Amino acid sequence: MLPVLIALFVFVLLGLGLTHWLRQSHAARQPAEMRARSAEQLSKLRWRDFAKLVLQAMHGRGFHPVVEDGLPSDGIPTDGSDILLERDGELTLLSCKYGSASVVGAAALLGLAKSATLRGTERVIVVTPGRFDEEAARIAQQQGIELIDGESLWPEVRPYVAYPAGEAASQAPETARIESKRLALAWGGAAVAGFLAWMLATSLVPVNDTADMPPPSPKAASATSKPSAAKADPDSIIPTDPAALEQRRRETANAIATLFGVSRAIWSTQSTLLVYLSSEDADPINELCPLLERYPELASSRVQLQPPAGSSKPVRFKQCRTY
Repeated sequence: MLPVLIALFVFVLLGLGLTHWLRQSHAARQPAEMRARSAEQLSKLRWRDFAKLVLQAMHGRGFHPVVEDGLPSDGIPTDGSDILLERDGELTLLSCKYGSASVVGAAALLGLAKSATLRGTERVIVVTPGRFDEEAARIAQQQGIELIDGESLWPEVRPYVAYPAGEAASQAPETARIESKRLALAWGGAAVAGFLAWMLATSLVPVNDTADMPPPSPKAASATSKPSAAKADPDSIIPTDPAALEQRRRETANAIATLFGVSRAIWSTQSTLLVYLSSEDADPINELCPLLERYPELASSRVQLQPPAGSSKPVRFKQCRTY
């Protein structure tokens, strides 16, 4: 009876703990697909409307537009040029790279550092509703330019964007479905932990009602000892510590980065792995999936296969295992 009570206690305690943690982190864990759709909505705005949203986000950071001679009262140039911001007496150059292209390359960043120096600013921020390619990110790091892509920008401008009623209603069932699956996964992990606790308690608690029974034969003793010797694979248990979860994600990305045809792999979001390919013909998905499926919390992650810079092939999305 005692092993059963111990297992039940572990199951309930761990299940409630994981449920609490999932609900606490729900606000900060927006699905990658929803953020991608939101970034796409930003790209459909006119440049001036987009710039207004960006200025509202910058206002949340403490920046204010500097109204120069010949500019409208809101500080947004009519010709789409860069915007001058001020915070605590320091000037910042804001550049909104907005156009038909969804990927901003290194060419768009050339000359920004010199322009910032001529206008007396101490830093540069470049914002786009799309994303920046690898070469642009490298140049920005060298020149100390802060890059904000569509997915990173969306949480900052979301309070200033009103969803149409129909769209908001359509997103609610999808969010509820994802949360239900995560809760089911959490309680499944709690059930595994409870089973392991029962096995451990069973092997440690002495059984008193078998004192009058004859000793089992060697074959029977060997047969009954096999279940207690079995050990569960630790990788199949989802850790409750966020640091341990992040360690698994980091180790998996590092392992995938060593595969043939892969130049590097990074987690762009908690559920999306961005894999940069070193050649157009590379297709590492067969070697990549076993590394993700090793951990149950990563098995259903979305994989974004990014072709090399300058390639004409489109970005591909894969998923090793569905929910």
